[in-house]
Amino acid sequence: MQLREMSEQCGQCGFSNARIDTEAWGQFSSRRIMCPICGWTVYEEHRWDGDLQILTKRTEARGFGAYRVVPPGAYTGYNAFHAEPSKEVLDEIMALLTTKGWKGYLTLWDVRQNTSRLLLGHPLGKFSSGTTNQA
Repeated sequence: MQLREMSEQCGQCGFSNARIDTEAWGQFSSRRIMCPICGWTVYEEHRWDGDLQILTKRTEARGFGAYRVVPPGAYTGYNAFHAEPSKEVLDEIMALLTTKGWKGYLTLWDVRQNTSRLLLGHPLGKFSSGTTNQA
C-alpha cells in the first residue's frame, strides 16, 4: 500500500492527511475517512464484481471537532464529534488528559471562524500527555 492511499484531503478544513481506515469481507468492503483536525467524516460501502468496484452507500458528516484519548499502556484510535459536544463530554475528556494520566488531544470546530481550535494536546503528539493550549 502506498502512503498516498492512506490519507486524503479533508473536505471541511483542507488538512491534507485525513485518515483512511478500510475493511473487506468477501465481495464487500468499506472505507472511512476521518479528519483528525476537524472531525469531518466520510463513510463508504462498496461491492466488488471482479475488478469492478460498485459504491453502494456513502455518507458524509460535518465535523465539530476531534479527539484521541489513550489510556496508560493501551492504544486507541481517533474520534470525531458530529454535533457540538456538551460541556460534560468536554470536561470528561479534559479530565482524562490533564489529571488521569491519559495521552491525546482535543480540538473543537469554531463555526464563526470556520476553523478548528486546538484545546489540549496535539494530534501528532501521541506519546505526550495533555497540556493546556488555551486559558
